[in-house]
Amino acid sequence: MGMRKGTIALALLLAALLPTLGLGVSPRSLYAESGWSEPFDVSDNRFGWFPDLAADALGAVHVIWGSGAQDATADPASPAASQDLLRYRVLRNGTWSSVNDIAFTCVGGFTVRNSIVANRDGQVNVLVRTCFNVSTFNAPDELAWSAKAWSRLQQLGSSYYSAVAADSKGTLHALYNEGLVGDAEGATLMSEIFYRRSTDGGQTWSVRNNLARLPGGDERMQIKVDGRDRVHVVWDHGSDWYSGIDKPEHGVYRRSDDGGLTWRAVTLLGVGDGPIVQTTLGLTADGNPLVVYRSAFDTQLYFQTSPDGGDAWNAAQLIPYVRSRDVIERNLDSYSMATDSAGRVHLLVSGFPEESAAAIPLLMHLTWDGQAWSPPEIVSATLNRPLWPRLVVFGGNQLHAVWFSYTDATGWGERRVWYSGKTLDTPALPPPSQISLPTAPAPTAPAAIAEAGAAPVALAATPETRALPAQGTFRDTPPPGTFGGTQSLLVPALALVPVIGLLIAVALLLLWRRTRRH
Repeated sequence: MGMRKGTIALALLLAALLPTLGLGVSPRSLYAESGWSEPFDVSDNRFGWFPDLAADALGAVHVIWGSGAQDATADPASPAASQDLLRYRVLRNGTWSSVNDIAFTCVGGFTVRNSIVANRDGQVNVLVRTCFNVSTFNAPDELAWSAKAWSRLQQLGSSYYSAVAADSKGTLHALYNEGLVGDAEGATLMSEIFYRRSTDGGQTWSVRNNLARLPGGDERMQIKVDGRDRVHVVWDHGSDWYSGIDKPEHGVYRRSDDGGLTWRAVTLLGVGDGPIVQTTLGLTADGNPLVVYRSAFDTQLYFQTSPDGGDAWNAAQLIPYVRSRDVIERNLDSYSMATDSAGRVHLLVSGFPEESAAAIPLLMHLTWDGQAWSPPEIVSATLNRPLWPRLVVFGGNQLHAVWFSYTDATGWGERRVWYSGKTLDTPALPPPSQISLPTAPAPTAPAAIAEAGAAPVALAATPETRALPAQGTFRDTPPPGTFGGTQSLLVPALALVPVIGLLIAVALLLLWRRTRRH
């Protein structure tokens, strides 16, 4: 009887621990052990997704994300009832500002994709999706909490994804993917990656430069600038998610050595003939690119390094200790990397510890020290599914991360934006000094679309948004679990595993009590 009771008690203990093994709610001690702060709900328990963040010269952390609201005065059946918004919040000296809407981007439930950078001129610059377009605007970093401080939206092009970075001279480097019209790819609505630059803080921009020119779709781009002001970019090639084309092929890498004026040839990245996605860019202290991606058809993660700034590349290697989320959820996720003052590259990835039987992905942090990857630390482990993490380092030793979570793998459910931070055991670096940028003349007329080679042009302000065909409330971006036929049924089924574990624990507890009476 004693052995039987011991067996039951052990089974009960294992069942009770099931959630903390990656299948459910994580105790506060989990965050304390990893050094990450307990996740904070940036969106204030309101709808939010696809965030980005930037840290300014004084260490304030600026967070933006897509959101929306219902217009109670409009006909509920009308697209005008669904207002698309870009929301903002700042963490300054340990205190969060209130949530504020800084842009009304469209009506009809369009996903408000966005990207942000803090520039050395004391401004924060944003790219944001406005209906089917991508627009840019900015505000002084100390006043960005106020919607009145932001400049008028200026349209750059038509896009779904975007990315932006700034170099030491204050030059802004922007990427967006835009569908081509009137050629072989345009006939299938596949998009290319376009680049534009601004030397005056976003007042004027160079004409667009097509960096892709590849057969197939191009999307999910990332951009970084190294200590020599070389501009590095990566993106996924093959698929065009917004056009409904799922044909993943390679990761793509390009570099500019002259601030975006000219570009090195395309380098294709990947694992043999196997397709890959979620191409993610990091830079070592020497400015050498480190790229991470996942297999498109299984859950393995890989990395590739370049020893010479991106000209030559080592063969892809498997990242140990972790595996990615299920293939069904790969279409809209992304990873993020940032480098500390010791030259270590930090990676945020949603997925699972290697041997975990978890059903719900965790948000994990790994570190590359130039030789090997560390085992993962847990940044977030809840019953909600993390997606689209973004990571920055401030002062060489302060990690700041944001992501969003959703509750329903096949219908999104509740979506919230979260923040967590961590102090590293690396030297603190002094903040960069502020610089002044030239002032451009006021914009006069919309610029004609042109290719690289022309002088920068002033852009006209984006006209007032207009009512468009209904897209469904906050559903311009369908949930990741809707792709892949019967596989979509697997995700909610797996989500029941934590519940089953709880039921097992309760049943074993009742059985244990019953045996004690005898």
